[in-house]
Amino acid sequence: MRTLPSYLNLQTLREKSGFDELEYRQRILLLGVSIFLLLFLVYQLLLSPYVDARARLQHSVQQRQKDLEQIQKLRQDYLLIKKREGGIRDRLAKRSRDFALFTYVDRMADQAKIKDTIQYMKPSVATGEGSLQESLVELKLQGTTLEGLVNFLKLVESTENVVSLRRLAIQENGKTKGYIDVTMQIVTYTEKAGA
Repeated sequence: MRTLPSYLNLQTLREKSGFDELEYRQRILLLGVSIFLLLFLVYQLLLSPYVDARARLQHSVQQRQKDLEQIQKLRQDYLLIKKREGGIRDRLAKRSRDFALFTYVDRMADQAKIKDTIQYMKPSVATGEGSLQESLVELKLQGTTLEGLVNFLKLVESTENVVSLRRLAIQENGKTKGYIDVTMQIVTYTEKAGA
């Protein structure tokens, strides 16, 4: 029968360590501390890295799920915008070729009988992504009535001409009581040249 080397022999280890010479309470305490250290090392070297890796993996999966939900929402928004753009394109195709937003706004102001309250009208064009560009008119009315403003807005906003109100700021006229000053932006879309 083979014998273990002397340094691996349990009896030799007990003799050299002086374990047998300890009192019962000291032996129990030493065994308890040894078991605690052994469990601590097992936890630190084996279990803790596994638990940390699993927690990181779960966090990563949750983050990827959130990213996927965000991508799906963006996709839905994109499809909705494309659908609206298609509707806008259809309406633009039906609109008169010589349509000009500035002229249209001026004509609607005349029909609403507020043309004499126009302080200024500034046209501008904003290019953007895609084949459509924004055309807008900034308009300031000074000393107009609320009724005149409402009539003008009813006339100027038009789904068939793709004209809408983007911004509106109303304040009381400082000179005449019961009258208002209004600044607004009216917007439409046009096809980019060469698109």
